Amino acid sequence: MIEKFIEFNENRARALCERYVLHVVNVFCATQPKIKLGHKQPKVCRYCGKDESSTTFRKESHAIPIFLGNKTIIDELECDRCNQHFGNHLENSFAAYTLPHRPFQRIRGRNGIPKYKARDLEVSAVDQSNLSIYVGGDGGIDALEVEGKNQLRFKVVRQPYYPTAIHKILIKMALAMMPADDHRQFNYLKPWLLSQDHEPGLSGSVPIVEWEIAGGVNPSKITCIVAKVKKAFEESTYRYQFIFQYGNFQYQLVIPLPEECGQSKDFVYAPVFLPDAHFRLFGPSDYQEKQFDSSERVREEELTIRLQHAGKSIDGPEMLQGSD
Repeated sequence: MIEKFIEFNENRARALCERYVLHVVNVFCATQPKIKLGHKQPKVCRYCGKDESSTTFRKESHAIPIFLGNKTIIDELECDRCNQHFGNHLENSFAAYTLPHRPFQRIRGRNGIPKYKARDLEVSAVDQSNLSIYVGGDGGIDALEVEGKNQLRFKVVRQPYYPTAIHKILIKMALAMMPADDHRQFNYLKPWLLSQDHEPGLSGSVPIVEWEIAGGVNPSKITCIVAKVKKAFEESTYRYQFIFQYGNFQYQLVIPLPEECGQSKDFVYAPVFLPDAHFRLFGPSDYQEKQFDSSERVREEELTIRLQHAGKSIDGPEMLQGSD
C-alpha cells in the first residue's frame, strides 16, 4: 500500500513538472532571513492599486497569515488598508477553520502556540515537541483510546467561519507570491478580495484540494508554490495553480484567468511535497475536495483528530497527528 502511494505521488510530481514551471518559496524556521516580496519596487499596492500618495505602507504585511507560523514571508506591496481588511474579513475565518489542529501541530503564531479549549477538553503545547492534554468527563483520557492501536481520538468543534473567506485568503496568498506581470492578470479578482461580503465570486472554479498529512512534521516549515503552465499546454490546462503546505496540511487550487472561468480544462493534481521516507514511516496521506463557495457562516462543525503515541505513556515528544 505504501509503495503504491509513493508511486502515485511520484507520478503526480512528474505530471506537474511536465506541464508547469514552479516558483517555490520555502520557510524552514522562523529565524531564517526574511523573504521580502516586492522589495525595492515602487510602492503600489498589488490589491487596491493605490500608491504612497493615497495610502500608507507602514505595517509589516505577512503574505501568509502569522497565525500559521509565518514570520518570514513579508509582502512590501500590501498597503496598510488592505492589510487591515484582510485581517478583519478573511484571516479570521481561516484562523477559526484551522484552530482545532494548530495546537496538535504545535504551530507557533504571533502570541505563541494556541490552545484548544472545550468543556471537557483542553489541548496546549508545552513547546514544539510536547503536548499537555486535560480531559474531563467519564473515563478521562482512557476513554479516548482507540482499541487495538496506540492512538487517541479527539472530538473537536471548529469556531464559526465563512467558507468563501477561506477561498479568498488562499487566492490572496497566491497573488502575493506572483511577479507583477502575473498578478496583474488577475485584477478582476481584486475587488472581490476587497469586498466585505462573503458572496462567492468565481464561476465554475474547480474544488480546492485539501491534503491531510499523517505523521510528525516540522511545525515551522511552510512551502508556497505558484505553478505557471508551460506554453505547450496553455490551451488544455489551467494556467495558474497555487500549492500551499504548512504543518499537516497542503492546499491546492486553481487561480482562473477571466477567460477560464466556467471552462473545463485539465486539472493536474500536485503530489504531497515530502520525501518518500516520511510516508514509509507514517503511512500515506489522504485528501478531500473542498467547495469553499458558500456565503453562509458555518457553525459548530465537528471533526475528529487522531493522535498516535509511542505507548501507554502519552506525554512524550513522539505524539503524531492524524485526522478522520
